[in-house]
Amino acid sequence: ITLTTLLIVSSIMNIQAQNNLSDCKIVVGNQRTSEWVIYDFNKDWRKPEAKLWSFNPKLDPIMQQPCVNDPENRKCDDLWLAPSDVKVVLDKTHLLCVDSLGGVLLVRIKDKKIIWHVYPRSNPHSAELLPDGNVVTASSEGHYLKLFNIRKFDPKQPGATPFSQYLLQGAHGVVWDKKRQCLWSSGDFGVTKWRYISDAENPRLEYVDTYGIIKKDTIFRDAYELIYGHDLFPTHDGKLFLTYNRGISIFDPETCKITHYSDLKALKRLNSFNGKIMMLKPQERWWAENPHFPGLHGSCLLGSTQHGPLPGQHRHP
Repeated sequence: ITLTTLLIVSSIMNIQAQNNLSDCKIVVGNQRTSEWVIYDFNKDWRKPEAKLWSFNPKLDPIMQQPCVNDPENRKCDDLWLAPSDVKVVLDKTHLLCVDSLGGVLLVRIKDKKIIWHVYPRSNPHSAELLPDGNVVTASSEGHYLKLFNIRKFDPKQPGATPFSQYLLQGAHGVVWDKKRQCLWSSGDFGVTKWRYISDAENPRLEYVDTYGIIKKDTIFRDAYELIYGHDLFPTHDGKLFLTYNRGISIFDPETCKITHYSDLKALKRLNSFNGKIMMLKPQERWWAENPHFPGLHGSCLLGSTQHGPLPGQHRHP
């Protein structure tokens, strides 16, 4: 079969009660068409009426400019072929989009206006908008976070936005913690905490600590396991989902402990909304035809069967 590539990462909601999904929209990235799409949760995604909105940055004229500082001297539109992440931000009015070929951008949903676009390179996997409007990105092949000073973004010089860079082996996920006013990131050894210093001229991150899983049966005391932390996403009750080499875990920001949650492995996306879990279980490499919603039944389909509970998945207490 021909697989439609979906990377599930976020949702737009207008829900009055926790169990009311009648007005739920899901945002996905489609690598087959190089676009981000908003679908109606309650309709068959194979039908045109389910597709509420779509955005392909390659079609925007501003992407025809050369990307300054790109080592291959490519135009910006060459760096927007493989969506890897998206988050709904700024009170559900904008999308923060990430492409694994190198780009991150902020687009306004209302008119599809690109507000800014930056280029962290080295397989960006995630990004997070910070309270002052700056953005931090995680590049898994570069093993780094980059913090971009968006105040100095120049639309005539795409690719030249100033940034600072921070080493993080296996960098994958980034999440801003509003309650604790800090940044969490995921990597090969677990979850790392960063302090953010907001400064108009020199915004920066300060490393605080890394929290992992202590190795057992080793002569080396307090050594961390190599767990290959992947997705990092908030739960409905203030904790963080962390996918890793054993399956799914929960990171508690209060205790800074990682607790195993499910044996379900090889997930490429995990997300939640109002306590409901949604995930992407690849059928070929990192691609899948449709998302899964364990414990729910509906019609979020793209050429496959009804979704339902998956083996090894446990409900979050």
